[in-house]
Amino acid sequence: MGTPPPERRTPTSLADVPSAKRARIKANQQRLRAERAARARRTRLLRRGLVVLVVLVVLVAIIYELTKPAAQPTRGILANGCPSPRGDAPRRTHFSAYPPSCLNPADTYRATVVTTAGTFTMRLLPDLGPKSANAFYVLSLFHFYDGTTFFRVIPGFVIQGGSPTNRDTGSPGFSYADRTPPAGSYHYGTVAMANAGTPGTNGSQFFIVSGPAGEQLPPDYSIFGQVTSGFSVIARINAAGSTLNNGIPPHHTYRILAIRWQITPRR
Repeated sequence: MGTPPPERRTPTSLADVPSAKRARIKANQQRLRAERAARARRTRLLRRGLVVLVVLVVLVAIIYELTKPAAQPTRGILANGCPSPRGDAPRRTHFSAYPPSCLNPADTYRATVVTTAGTFTMRLLPDLGPKSANAFYVLSLFHFYDGTTFFRVIPGFVIQGGSPTNRDTGSPGFSYADRTPPAGSYHYGTVAMANAGTPGTNGSQFFIVSGPAGEQLPPDYSIFGQVTSGFSVIARINAAGSTLNNGIPPHHTYRILAIRWQITPRR
C-alpha cells in the first residue's frame, strides 16, 4: 500500500491564511471601511448643505417680504376698482362683468359730451335707472365711448350710439336689467339705454330722443339721463339720419370724441 497524501486542512481563522493573502484581505477590508467612512462624510455634508440652503431660502423670503415695495395702484383706478373721475384711467373696450358701483348718491353728475357735430351736456339721473347710469359713467371714464359713432339715426325719433363695433350688435361684455319708467316718460333730450328687446339685455348702447316719434316709445328702456344744453348738436346729428334700414347707417356719421364729468354735491 502506498503512503496516503497529507490531509489538506481548510483555514478556520485569518491566522491560518498565508501571509500574502492575509495582507490582501486586510487591505480590502480597510478600503471598504474607508469607502464607507467617505460615503458617510459626504452624506453628512450633503445634509448640512441642504439645511443651510433651506435656511438661506427662508431668510431671503423673509427679507423680501419685509423690504418689498408696496404694490402701486393702476394709474387712474381707485382703491374700490372704480375709474378716477379725472379721466386718466386706461382705455378699456371689453369687460367680463358688470362694473362696480361708482356713483355717490350724495353727488350730482353732469357730462360734457364732445362730438364731431359739436358739444352737448347731459345730467345723469341715477334715481331713474341706477344700473344704466352707473354703467354709462364707468364706461365713459374708461374711454369706452371715445371714437364710437351714432350709428343709428332716425330723424324725429332717436339718435343711437355706444356700440364698440359701431353696429347694433356691439356689447361691452356684460348685460343687466334695470328699472323701466312709467308710460309717457320720454321727452326730447331724454337719454335711455337701448336693449335687445327683452328684459336683462341692457349693455352700453344708448339713445337720445330727438323728436316727437321718440317721445311715443313704449316704457321698455331705462332712462338714465337728460340733455341740458347743446340741443343744436342733437338736432344736427338728427338731421343727418336716414329713414332706410332702421336708420343704419345715417347719411353722415358723427362720432363721440370724449366725455368729461363735473361732479358736485347735491344740495
